[in-house]
Amino acid sequence: MISLIFLGRAIFTICLYIVILRLWMQYARVNFHNPFTQFIVRITQPIIGPMRKLIPSIGRIDTATWILFYAVALLKIMFIFRFEGYNAPLFSPYYLLFALAAMAHAVGHLIFWLLLFRAILSWVSRGQSYTDELLAQLTEPLIAPIRRIIPPLGMIDISFMIFVFILMFLNLLAVDFLGNLWLIL
Repeated sequence: MISLIFLGRAIFTICLYIVILRLWMQYARVNFHNPFTQFIVRITQPIIGPMRKLIPSIGRIDTATWILFYAVALLKIMFIFRFEGYNAPLFSPYYLLFALAAMAHAVGHLIFWLLLFRAILSWVSRGQSYTDELLAQLTEPLIAPIRRIIPPLGMIDISFMIFVFILMFLNLLAVDFLGNLWLIL
């Protein structure tokens, strides 16, 4: 049973990451000729395409994708509370709020992983791949403000490390406010 719970959590987390990437790539206006970007668009299009026909965008806000993001987070919360031994009901009004916490948790973790991958790839490929280009387009808006305040020290850019420390601080702050809820997400 533990293996099935792990598999369920992993599937929901990966789905959350894919939807976040879809939203983030739209707002960052990344190169949509990138093979990875095309993969994300193609894998989400069968769900988002029909949703967009029913739920129109509001200005630049892709309402259908945001609703999908929230729905996947809500399903993850329902899964966690139902199948991980909490003896909770299948649905509770509190889950609607907990889904917002799950969304924030997933965004923070995805940012961490993207920054880590970008840092590792910077040592190996030196910006000569589609992956480097995409990671730079996604993470540079987050890192640039820090880099303006603290420029690279010679060949060492510590802006990544500072941003990761900020993420760690926000993670601990969320644990202080949300306690065990944040830890089980």
